[in-house]
Amino acid sequence: MSSRSKACLAAILILSLGLLAAAEKVSELPQPTGYVNDFAQVLNPNAHAEMEEICQQIDQKAHAQIAVVTINTLDGSDVETFAVDLFKKWGIGQKATDRGVLILYAIRDRRARIEVGYGLEPILPDGKVGGFQREAVPLMRSQNYSDALLLVTTRVADVIASDAGIQLTGSRPRAPAQPRDQPDIPGLSLGRIVLIGIIILVVLFTPLRTLLFWMFFSSMFGGGRRGGWGGGGFGGGGGFGGGGGFGGFGGGSSGGGGASSSW
Repeated sequence: MSSRSKACLAAILILSLGLLAAAEKVSELPQPTGYVNDFAQVLNPNAHAEMEEICQQIDQKAHAQIAVVTINTLDGSDVETFAVDLFKKWGIGQKATDRGVLILYAIRDRRARIEVGYGLEPILPDGKVGGFQREAVPLMRSQNYSDALLLVTTRVADVIASDAGIQLTGSRPRAPAQPRDQPDIPGLSLGRIVLIGIIILVVLFTPLRTLLFWMFFSSMFGGGRRGGWGGGGFGGGGGFGGGGGFGGFGGGSSGGGGASSSW
């Protein structure tokens, strides 16, 4: 076999393997190994661990189950059908109560679905979970998948926890801060620019003795506060603790309640 033929066969093999890896049908997905199943491999370890702990607390304290799933592609299926089929296959939530939620993100297709079990539909109506997805859209568009899914998971968990009258422990992510209009010069606000202009005028037109007085006065009382960007983001301290672990889902079902989105 010539070198060219070998190269062509190798290219075909690699392409075929890539297509097989990209193809994801519900029937081909493995059984869950935890509450969070990152088949698309887009989550960082910290976010994965935090979401796993949040879902575990919801399961143990509120007797509801949240499954977080990322896949590469829906393989031609619509996100609603895929979510319903996966929900049924895994049986998210307990069979007697149907208190389950599936948070599904198809990364390459840029489609998402929050599928809500029968037992949680009264507290997680379509409009509410749709709002959670819209809140995460800027993060998804910037490919900040870890923070986006952590945000959505936390929003869903908070509603369930509040309804059950239980407290979730650990750090609580906040919504990403919305950027404010900034001047073209980094670190200079409009007020500071005006102040610098006044100082220049004082230097140019004030006698030396008066200028020295103002310099002394400014050094004594002009400390002020340092400006900058504050709040927002998903940083910050704390952490999750707790025992137990994932024991599998309980046979719950869904009737198609929830919301879909794209980004």
